[in-house]
Amino acid sequence: MDNKLNTRIMGIPISLNLEEMDDLSFSVLERRINDTWQKVKEANPEVVDTWKIAASTVVEITKELIRLENLQENISDNYERKIKELIKQLDETDYSG
Repeated sequence: MDNKLNTRIMGIPISLNLEEMDDLSFSVLERRINDTWQKVKEANPEVVDTWKIAASTVVEITKELIRLENLQENISDNYERKIKELIKQLDETDYSG
């Protein structure tokens, strides 16, 4: 089954493979890229080279991805630590009565 979508990302016509992505998720992805592109353009009005704007857009999105990955890792570590503390408390509990 061909799961391709023709769309425009950053004003550029593009055909994307949408395997493992529903229409709503793709719409969010498309909006996020275009919003970030626009912010980069507005923050750097002197840059007219589309490739430089595209590269800066990729950097901004990647920075956000890394921030979210680090946040997720910290949350996971925190939960793991709390679970270990609870297991230790359960192990130390006297059930004899």
